[in-house]
Amino acid sequence: MAHNKAQELLEELEDQFHGIQSKISKVKDSYLSRHHNDYDNARRKYQRSKKKFDDARKRVTRDAAKLGKSGTKAAQNQLKKTKAAATLLGEALGEARQIMTTAQEKLSAAKPFEKKLAARAKALAAFEKDWTVKQKTAAKAKVDRAKKRKAASKAKSTDVKTPPAT
Repeated sequence: MAHNKAQELLEELEDQFHGIQSKISKVKDSYLSRHHNDYDNARRKYQRSKKKFDDARKRVTRDAAKLGKSGTKAAQNQLKKTKAAATLLGEALGEARQIMTTAQEKLSAAKPFEKKLAARAKALAAFEKDWTVKQKTAAKAKVDRAKKRKAASKAKSTDVKTPPAT
């Protein structure tokens, strides 16, 4: 009876462990996918901003060359506007780079978490393998002990039936 309760308790603990392990796996998957999406979005934003910045820089260079030839007030104002736009795009590019770096750091931080889960799963598999071996060994030892007890009780009963030699 005590063995049955221990077995039931063990099965309940195993079920709880497997439940916790599956919850951790689901959380890990969502955590990694979320940060991977953040990283991809930041990378796209960075590349769009970089393209805009490069285009604006080319435009400023072209406009500056034109203004070098033409010194009108309207052209100089246009150059100032273009330079301001290039400055704003440069700042946006810096922000996008910072967001991407942060997302990449979070993604890198998630990788050790994944390694820990893999190690836990490996340890669980090893434990379960050892546990089944121990259970089989214990069952075999129990059968062997029962056979020994039966053989011992037979030996006692045969010893009792034979009269002592006089």
